[in-house]
Amino acid sequence: MSKADMLGESATFDAVAQPISSRAAAFARFAGQERSGTTPASDSPESGRLPLAALAHNPYNPREELKEVEELADSLAARGVIQPLTIVTRAAFLSAHPGHEETLADALYVVVDGNRRLAAANQAGLDDVPVHVDDTFAENADTLLETALIAAVQHENLDPMDEAKALQRLVGVHGSQRAVGRALGKSSGWVTQRMALLKLTPDLKQAVEDKTLPVEVARRVGQMPSEQQQEAASQALAERRVNKARRTASTAGAYAVSTPAAPSIPPARPSGALTSDGGHSPTETEEESFSAEPDAAAFHLSGDDADPDDAPWVMDIRKLTRVKWHDGNAVADLVFEKMDAEQRTVLLERLLAAHEG
Repeated sequence: MSKADMLGESATFDAVAQPISSRAAAFARFAGQERSGTTPASDSPESGRLPLAALAHNPYNPREELKEVEELADSLAARGVIQPLTIVTRAAFLSAHPGHEETLADALYVVVDGNRRLAAANQAGLDDVPVHVDDTFAENADTLLETALIAAVQHENLDPMDEAKALQRLVGVHGSQRAVGRALGKSSGWVTQRMALLKLTPDLKQAVEDKTLPVEVARRVGQMPSEQQQEAASQALAERRVNKARRTASTAGAYAVSTPAAPSIPPARPSGALTSDGGHSPTETEEESFSAEPDAAAFHLSGDDADPDDAPWVMDIRKLTRVKWHDGNAVADLVFEKMDAEQRTVLLERLLAAHEG
């Protein structure tokens, strides 16, 4: 069966006046940033479905180990594969990486993005999967590696050590971390930080793999001399534990709810002057009790928010967590706790830009 028969009708593109390189066009398509006014490669991308037997894993996949495949297989068995696998033809792959005929066996295509989905689909017992074929991703070995890494970075689920090793390979191709950053749309600081894991001692690398050493700490420690790393990592972990305990205690105090005391029986009125209606006039003590002001450090619900039958909710603002701006490590711990990965990247790039500029 021909490639066209297996995939069905291929997409067609109109020629335009301002072409760009096939490699740039391929990356633009892959990143979802394709511009009108670009000329497609001679081998137009095609989409369709292919049997699993026609597909082979990429021997140069940045992931050294496909993890959590069983969980994904359960999902695919129930819902099928939604996102198409990005693949190249066998001939295109062997042109970029000759000598892998035996590795590919009888497969007609090689997966560039979607190796974990392919493994899960096999485990789930699926017959076929949706695919997107584009040989421009296999122009050469460098392009193939970049494509696989970009896919992993975009999915944000690449193992940190695998990511560091793939970046190291790209530095060998492009010549510098700055050039790799430009190719990936990242700053040089982003590349440097992630490659710092490769400078860790063997024990600390294993701790990262075992997830007993947070990757944020590992990246910071990896930029230190090897003889200082173990002590620095231990100290950082101890500081994180202390800070976490303090934050937990502070949060518990800041949002504590006051427990109303049991209502007391008002004291008997002292004998005093009778009012014109036969009642007693309030004493000085009673007047003071009604005019007493609440603690300035406490916030009480009042007005429309308060129910006269309810006890007031009290929050002591003196117990709120204070940011230790003079302590870089403490601020960093707070950033890691409060910010997601995307916002931490924004912050890092702003800091690096200010430092370099």
